[in-house]
Amino acid sequence: MDLTRLPLFSMLTKRAAWLDKRQAVLAQNIANANTPGYVPRDLVPQDFKKLLAQPVPPVTLATTNPMHKISSTGQSSVPDEKAKTTFETAIDGNAVVIEEQLFKVSETQTDHRLALNLYAKHVAMLKSVLSRGGV
Repeated sequence: MDLTRLPLFSMLTKRAAWLDKRQAVLAQNIANANTPGYVPRDLVPQDFKKLLAQPVPPVTLATTNPMHKISSTGQSSVPDEKAKTTFETAIDGNAVVIEEQLFKVSETQTDHRLALNLYAKHVAMLKSVLSRGGV
């Protein structure tokens, strides 16, 4: 069974690959923290809306009891955040801020761990279903 054919596993695989590449770019930035004229680089962030724009069969909610009130408005209560980028440049032209790069490395590591945990949990769920003969 090829798990990459399932939309969730495909998205998680792409996310993990993007995070791997970002970690390499950030490591290069830190390695060149003392290189005169070096400007730090980063990958273009993934666009979650584009990932969701791929055709996915609709999911409908099912109620088992008429007393259950389930509704979905499709609206998010979280306001949009604007990314704030600040760069400091040293006298030698180096624009690497170690603290900023280390924060990005930590953020990337956390996101990577989340993607791999989600992948592992869903594989375990599929194994559980298949071992019971539910499919």
